[in-house]
Amino acid sequence: MRRQRFQPGGVGEYFDELGVGREVYASTCAHCQSITEFPSRRTMMDYVEICRGCMRLICLQCHGKPCRPYEKFVDEQESEFQLQQRLIRDGWRCY
Repeated sequence: MRRQRFQPGGVGEYFDELGVGREVYASTCAHCQSITEFPSRRTMMDYVEICRGCMRLICLQCHGKPCRPYEKFVDEQESEFQLQQRLIRDGWRCY
């Protein structure tokens, strides 16, 4: 069996009323942080795609959109918040 370069991020297990377990694999989208579950690693690429910009697993909703990793989005939000706080702080100066 050929080993895949991309591995799922986690493994989950669901139990029914009789206590019989069912194992699923999960992957978190690198762009929107949504969790996608799939039944096996063989069928993983039917449920997720690979972003060619950041080379990470993404959900099917983010596939085809521009590459925007979640870390970059958070950094932009933090810098915008710091700028707003600086403007507010500078606006309270009394002359």
